[in-house]
Amino acid sequence: MARPYQKANIPGPEMGVSVSDPVVMANFLKSPMKKVLVIGAESLNWELNGKKLADYLIEIAGKINCHVVTTGHAYSYVKDKITDGSLYDMSLINLTNRLCDKDWEGLDGEGQYSMAIFGGHLVFYVSQTLSRIKNFTNWVKTIDLDKYSHPNARFSLPNFSDDDWKEFLESLIEKL
Repeated sequence: MARPYQKANIPGPEMGVSVSDPVVMANFLKSPMKKVLVIGAESLNWELNGKKLADYLIEIAGKINCHVVTTGHAYSYVKDKITDGSLYDMSLINLTNRLCDKDWEGLDGEGQYSMAIFGGHLVFYVSQTLSRIKNFTNWVKTIDLDKYSHPNARFSLPNFSDDDWKEFLESLIEKL
C-alpha cells in the first residue's frame, strides 16, 4: 500500500487501496455502475511528454461511456472534444454536495451515480472531496487517476513519477 502523498492525511479506519496495475483499474472502470468523470483545471497544466492530462481523461471518458463534469476553467478546453451531450460544467464543491445527496437524480435525471472518477485536481482540494464522499455516502465509490496516493479514494494510484504515470495511463486506455 502506498503512503498518502500528503503526510498528514490520516483517513481514519477506512482507507482506500492504491492500484498500480492498469488491468485492475480498467476492470473497475468497465464495471456496469453509473459513472461520472470529473476533470479538474489542473489537468490543463499537467503534461506528460507534451500531452495534457485532460486529453488522457477525455479518452478514458470516451471508452467508459460516462458523464463528464469539468471544474474550473477546464470546460473551455474540453467542450470541443466531447460533443455527445454528456459534458457538464460545475464547481467541485457543488458536485460533491450533489453526490452526497441520496435524493439527487444525477445530471440526466435518471438516478444517483454509483462511481465518481476524479483527475486533474489539486491534491489538498480533491482530498477533502474524497473524504466527504467516503464519510457521508455509502452509494458512491471513488477513484482518483492523478499520480498521487489518496487514502480517501476507494481506489487511487500510488505515488507515481511522471514517466510511470504516463505509462500507466496509456496502458489503462489500451485495456479499456
